[in-house]
Amino acid sequence: MTQAASKTCEICVSSPGHNYCEQCEQLFCDGCKISHLRTKMSKDHTFLSGPNINPGVKQYCKEHDETFIYYCMECNSPICKICVIKKHKSHDFAEIKETTDGIKAEVKKGMDMKMEHLQSKIADIEQSSNKYQTDVNGIIHAIREEGRHLKELIDKKVESLVKSVKEEETKNLQILQSNKNEIKAALNKAKEQQKFYQDSQGIKDTTKLVQKLKQIKSQIDKREEIHIPIMPSVKYVRQKVAEHEIEKLFGELTFG
Repeated sequence: MTQAASKTCEICVSSPGHNYCEQCEQLFCDGCKISHLRTKMSKDHTFLSGPNINPGVKQYCKEHDETFIYYCMECNSPICKICVIKKHKSHDFAEIKETTDGIKAEVKKGMDMKMEHLQSKIADIEQSSNKYQTDVNGIIHAIREEGRHLKELIDKKVESLVKSVKEEETKNLQILQSNKNEIKAALNKAKEQQKFYQDSQGIKDTTKLVQKLKQIKSQIDKREEIHIPIMPSVKYVRQKVAEHEIEKLFGELTFG
């Protein structure tokens, strides 16, 4: 079996797990070990430390030599039928499979909802982007139509107005693209959480599995709402005047 020194802390899932709690049968980093020993419920737990820790998967209650059939919600640990009577009688506990299946269902539901929400946001941005570009193209067409009637006298003015529209278009499309990238990043994060969930199905130790599922669920619950900016309107109002009044021939170009 792979040495525990090469594994990750099962609590923070980020630092090396150099410490093995004999009671919880989990790997802790140095920081999580200190926090664990400060907790009233686990202050007397003992640890094995060093590069050669090789913990096995606990399937039976050491004290009573009985199969684990329940999971204590207050102690966050699997218990046998004798443990229930002697140590956990007043605690809230449930059948192990029922507990695991319940958390699995919650994690999957939250994960599916998050991914559906993010995909919907991306679709909304794409729809808004297409509509905005259609509006911009329509405005450019209207400006160019007037420019063709005025020939060379107003070519310079036409290009000036087109440039203004293009600059505003570029600015607002960049805002939309930024939001789209943000949502895609959140979607990729959701896919990572989905991969973590799938990987957790291979965990045999009930305690480790429940804690891993709770970690994934906690990350899903931290979902932040991403708001899509409302694209400003763009209008062009035509106004015809005499040829010698070049500046008055064009309508007003506005944004917002």
